[in-house]
Amino acid sequence: MSQRSALVDTYAQFPLEVVTGRGSRLRTRDGHAYWDFYGGHAVALLGHCHPAVTRAVSEQAAALTFYSNVVPLEIRSRAAQRLCAFAGAGLDHVFFCNSGAEANENALKLAIARTGRTRIASLDGGWHGRTLLALSATTEEKLRKPFSGVLCDAVRLRPNDLDDLHRLDDRAAAVIVEPIQSIAGIVSLTGEYLAALRRRCDDVGAYLIFDEVQTGMGRLGRPFAAGDVHFGAPPDRNPPRKRRDESVCIQQPDLEADGVEGRHMAGPLPRLDKTGGTTVPPEPHRPASREGPTLPLTRAPLPGICPDMATSAKGIANGIPMGALLMNARVAEALRPGDLGSTFGGGPVACAAMLAVIETTERESLLEHAARLGAAMRDKLSGGPVLEFRGRGCLVGLRTKPPAASVQKALMQRGFVTGTSADPHVLRLMPPINTPLDAVDELAEALTTLGGTVDAALA
Repeated sequence: MSQRSALVDTYAQFPLEVVTGRGSRLRTRDGHAYWDFYGGHAVALLGHCHPAVTRAVSEQAAALTFYSNVVPLEIRSRAAQRLCAFAGAGLDHVFFCNSGAEANENALKLAIARTGRTRIASLDGGWHGRTLLALSATTEEKLRKPFSGVLCDAVRLRPNDLDDLHRLDDRAAAVIVEPIQSIAGIVSLTGEYLAALRRRCDDVGAYLIFDEVQTGMGRLGRPFAAGDVHFGAPPDRNPPRKRRDESVCIQQPDLEADGVEGRHMAGPLPRLDKTGGTTVPPEPHRPASREGPTLPLTRAPLPGICPDMATSAKGIANGIPMGALLMNARVAEALRPGDLGSTFGGGPVACAAMLAVIETTERESLLEHAARLGAAMRDKLSGGPVLEFRGRGCLVGLRTKPPAASVQKALMQRGFVTGTSADPHVLRLMPPINTPLDAVDELAEALTTLGGTVDAALA
């Protein structure tokens, strides 16, 4: 029996058989190379096979591959401190798990257990996972319908509609929102709306949960949307330049030297930026507010909108399965042993990968680079079938005149892997945050060659 026939047929798949990945590039068995603007659904935060992550995983696996939470592990404690310091926003404690759905499920369970309420609230267009409470908060009806009898009571609010917030009342245990709704078609919540939502939660005694499975870990050019004073404001077209002593080093290998030969199905092999930025700075750049071996539990008043809990997964460990539920002190102090549990949560290999992701993000100044990538995409990806730009950083939507699926197919023929969304006219881009700026130029050229329609390209 072949591998394909042994797998349950439950995924719609790209017509690519990927065999290797390096940086922002993928290589298929037939020798074609692609710029990866999909990132394995926003998972390859630092690109594929980043040497720092690969080394950290290998070294930790050789030392201790796994032990459960029944014993304390130094690497687990260090990972928790490091993640909380990176996130900020008063999120001083973390529960490690395995996925975004599991993190969201546990956040909602905590809210229900602490309030004694059985209703939750979410937003139209929200997508939070396939476990029962997360599915209760998810909009997609075809996923919800088979389980309608066991899903909890849920109210769905209209995104960015201040007048609709009255429907969030004291029957709700929590409201869970994505600061940018990705699957919905890159729908950004405004700062005004999030501030009003925070006030409404305080008024009715509901927990505010940010689902940052896709927006967190630096993808937006900030650590998280939580606590970001700039979130909800118009994105900068020209992010501040770094000081001369804060150079950026982005590792992007040469796939041609790695054995990639031949041409794409259409068009030439994309050029690879072999320089990938400047040299590594002599000392790792770490913002002063993130330094220190201990994490203070009290801080000065925090900017931005601070949720009670935030969830993270996807790119948190750059492909090693991991999820995290971050929470403020008020939530954490009410927990008792046994309230939460996860066999594989906080495993040493996953923790090593996550530490490497954060350390690399800071050492290579990738928050700044993600912001520059977002600005470059906003400025350059406007030709051909594109009608509108959405999003920020490396979570982007392009509203297209023809169906996005047609544009996606045409771009794949030209060597670019992209994603679609629940909106049939929004193409999603979720590239690694260290993608070279050259890749944006080449994608812009490819879009321009498609023109306003893609019929000819697909003929």
